[in-house]
Parts: sequence; C-alpha cells; structure tokens
Amino acid sequence: MAKILIVDDSAYYRKRGAEIAKMAGFECYFAKNGKEAIEMFSKVKPDVVTMDICMPILDGLEATRIIHDLYPTEAKILICSSVGHVPTYKRQAFNNGAVGVLSKEYDIDDLEDALSEIELLK
Repeated sequence: MAKILIVDDSAYYRKRGAEIAKMAGFECYFAKNGKEAIEMFSKVKPDVVTMDICMPILDGLEATRIIHDLYPTEAKILICSSVGHVPTYKRQAFNNGAVGVLSKEYDIDDLEDALSEIELLK
C-alpha cells in the first residue's frame, strides 16, 4: 500500500486529507508542522507528501526545501494552501522541490489528477 504524509497544522485538514487519501488507497501518516514533517519523512519514507504552507515552528516551503535536499529522488511533495495563496507561493514551492500544487479544498479527483501528473498513479 502506498504511503502519504499529510502535513497541516489544522486537525480538520489532516482529517479531511486522510479521508480523501484513504479513498485513493493510501496508508496515512501525519505531521503538524514542518519540523515534524522532516522527522516523519525520514521514518516513514512516504510515496507522496501533502504539505501546508503556513504552519508554526517551520513553514511548509522551508520543510519542502529541507526534505528535498535530504531525499532528492524520493521526495514527491504537493504543496497545499488556500486558493488565494497558491499563486504567491507556487514559484518558491517548485524552487524548493515541490512537484505539484493542490488547493486545501482538494477532493479525490484533484488528488488523483496530481498523482497522475507526477506519475505516482498509473
């Protein structure tokens, strides 16, 4: 079973993301901030990460950069943020190693489309 790491400081979005990921057949792991995401990534080695941008302790853009630097071939990180923030952070997210962008209000179709684009879903 493929593994997904859902990184968000909001319990609501972690739960919502897990419900969607489970429908897509993922085993779910969680982190509440970028620091936890780095630690969890090293333990779990997930197939994909959904990463919120605005979080305490360490934001998602910096966590994406660190994870990508540590695991350049393994890190498949999808940045998640509210629609209004996506254009502002998109370039930096890709420069930091993200492979895609999702709205925080993504659904199963959005997730599957993003996974197809990064060739994680055949």
